Amino acid sequence: MLVLARKVGEKIILNDNIEVIVLDSNQNTVRIGINAPKNVTVYREELYKEIKNANISSNSVSTNSMSELHDLIKERKQSFTNSNYENLINRLPHS
Repeated sequence: MLVLARKVGEKIILNDNIEVIVLDSNQNTVRIGINAPKNVTVYREELYKEIKNANISSNSVSTNSMSELHDLIKERKQSFTNSNYENLINRLPHS
């Protein structure tokens, strides 16, 4: 980890295109400004962790979800098969 001391108004440059500027400082807080290209995402750590956890949890599939999906597919398939059968019967010439 690189540790730097900066005064209010001083900057840190990252990767030639990101500026971190110390805006204000008091006993417990340092306010910083970040100038970065639009394609660079910048998050506060707590928000980043929340997004990451939400993405991880949305990716997991429970056994119940899979079972419900399987039942739904079977139900739709049966419904589709029955309606096709009825349509075919209705199209046959009546003797």
